[in-house]
Amino acid sequence: NVIRKLAHNDLEYQRMVEENDRIIRRQLVYDKVTAAALVEQARLTGEPIRQLTLPGLDGQEVKVEITKVDLNPSGQQGTFAGRVAGHDDSLVTLAFKGGREAFTVMSPSENLFLQGDPHEPGDLIVKSINPETYVLGVCGNP
Repeated sequence: NVIRKLAHNDLEYQRMVEENDRIIRRQLVYDKVTAAALVEQARLTGEPIRQLTLPGLDGQEVKVEITKVDLNPSGQQGTFAGRVAGHDDSLVTLAFKGGREAFTVMSPSENLFLQGDPHEPGDLIVKSINPETYVLGVCGNP
């Protein structure tokens, strides 16, 4: 019933139910500072974006060191790439557009594997994923 309340439509509900075997847990979380707000602040101050904080599960936060930024000239959409602060073996990606965000955090040394799916502007569905089973299929040519 909780999944039905989170899902916007039947297809999203079906996807969420199907992925249950591949995730550890999920929560609806609120983003304290959105990527669009960070971009706006950076434009006002003239300072580059060097770090951001992503929401985790149970109120935890993930501090991210930014290594690459690709923004639309409007500043209302773009992508960030980086790593969990202090963990060189990690990878973090974040994409945003129109007030919605999605992200992936992979930090093997912390055993931290998160996927943030867009929900409504300012909130996300954050999932702790099992990296062994979450991604199905093989990339590339046979």
